[in-house]
Amino acid sequence: MTGFSPYARRHLWQWAVSFFSALLAARCTVFIPRVIGSAIDELGGPKPQGGHLLRYAAEIIAAALGSAVLYLVMRWVAGTASREISYEVRRDIFARLTVLDAGYFQRVRTGDLMNRLTGDLSAVQEMLGFGLNQLINTLFILTLTLAMMLELSTPLGLRVLAVFPLIIILLVVMMRITAKRYARVQEEQSRIAARAQENFSGVRVVKGYAVEDRELRDYTRLNAAYRRKVLELARVEGMVWASVGLMMNGVFVLVLWTGTRGLGRGGSFGGLSLGAFVSFTTYLFQLSWPMLSIGVIANIFQRGRVSWKRLHEVLAAPTAIADGPQTDARITSLKGEVRFEHVTLVLGGRTLLEDISLTVPVGTTLGVTGRTGAGKTLLMSLLTRLLEPTSGRVLVDGYPLPTIPLEVLRRSFGVVPQEPFLFSDTLAENIAFGLVASTEPTGEAKPDLERVQWAADVAGLSSDIEGFPLRYETLIGERGVTLSGGQRQRTALARAVARRPPLLVLDDAMSAVDTETEARILTGLKSVLGERTVFLLGHRVSTLRHADHIVVLDAGRILEQGSHAGLLQQNGHYADLDRRQQLQRELERAV
Repeated sequence: MTGFSPYARRHLWQWAVSFFSALLAARCTVFIPRVIGSAIDELGGPKPQGGHLLRYAAEIIAAALGSAVLYLVMRWVAGTASREISYEVRRDIFARLTVLDAGYFQRVRTGDLMNRLTGDLSAVQEMLGFGLNQLINTLFILTLTLAMMLELSTPLGLRVLAVFPLIIILLVVMMRITAKRYARVQEEQSRIAARAQENFSGVRVVKGYAVEDRELRDYTRLNAAYRRKVLELARVEGMVWASVGLMMNGVFVLVLWTGTRGLGRGGSFGGLSLGAFVSFTTYLFQLSWPMLSIGVIANIFQRGRVSWKRLHEVLAAPTAIADGPQTDARITSLKGEVRFEHVTLVLGGRTLLEDISLTVPVGTTLGVTGRTGAGKTLLMSLLTRLLEPTSGRVLVDGYPLPTIPLEVLRRSFGVVPQEPFLFSDTLAENIAFGLVASTEPTGEAKPDLERVQWAADVAGLSSDIEGFPLRYETLIGERGVTLSGGQRQRTALARAVARRPPLLVLDDAMSAVDTETEARILTGLKSVLGERTVFLLGHRVSTLRHADHIVVLDAGRILEQGSHAGLLQQNGHYADLDRRQQLQRELERAV
């Protein structure tokens, strides 16, 4: 399987131990029927020897104990290897997902990724654990058992071997059908997981529009499609098991018929003594389970192969933005001077930003405004290297962004996005998310509460927190569901400020708070704004007026720029925005 060899090489010694344990266990297993045959011939002889029978009994007990211990070692070692590989793959996939660019997550649904990390990884683990154990055991049992059967009776052994080509042809055909149907099952399962995840995350919207019944119908439809595909797969897998079982029973009937033809001619069984014939039929019974398990093993490996292919797609996914040959590892920190030099961004054949040129000195607050869709957030995405410019370049401290290590660049930013994301954890853990946690003697990481409280004060959140019974230890639920929209924004703002980064991006960071709270937050931010390069994105003039320089974007181009007072004098878009907002405030006061 493509990309699997690095994991296999790290566990070769475990599979070697499993291999030799299975070989010795199989040798013990096939030894027992031969001893049973010898004991039967001893009993049927003229003078059975008690000492011989005791020796045969001891040999059977020793072989059975040896087989049990060796199979235990094989399963334990192979099972350990499969779980370690599962751990390594899960770790590597998660690590890969953390470095893939934002565009990848726009193409791939979250539910599909979750299904790959659970269902597909479980299928691979089953293949490497139970599947590999059964494969090794089956191969050795088949080989040694057939060898013993041929040694006892070559004609009867060849009749048994004649069935193998039919079984192999059947398995090849069925495996191809199984692979296609299993892939469709996994794809359908990913759709179900994605739909469920979206409904759980958007439960407020679903309930707000009272469309629970419609969502249930859609989910039921997906579930029914999944059931149909699972049943289609089960029918093929059932045919494999039944067909192999039918062939093996046919072989057994053939051996019995051939062997018993000689009973009327001296009591021999196809030229075999009674004990040898019992040994041969015992070997045939012993052969039945490995032959039947071939179908099971084929299905397990087919599922594992398809699932590994889906996992490898994540591991091999290219990232459009990463450190490269031009990255300078000597750059370890940034101060915060930013320059956009004739930057143009084209996505999907549309020009979203065109010929943007700006210089933002260290410690400057730049306000960016414009109509919805003007390109404000895209401009900041270029600055944090979530996107690459089509032409032109962006520099920080005089370094073009591709020369700055991504970890250094993004560590230097505190970003409050338009839609803040909070984790299902305590307020303290959410605010301290970007900090290096201190480690307790017990090994448990604890947030820096002093820094957390300071950041909450700056963000105007501390008074709200004091009203919570558990204060900073309050669990806020998934995505901060227990907080109001304004509290979520201020928590995200506190998280960004807590890092004390040299560059701060506030993308509509106070759109969900009232003007009084906004004024309180901006007052708290003054101690931060003077020390850092800050980008204030939004539509509120009450926020933008605190900026040293303001840029007005329209259709991806700079329409106006200047100070708050200077833009009001230009009597353009910004001045019109200010007049409309003043009128709105007057109307609100009148009401």
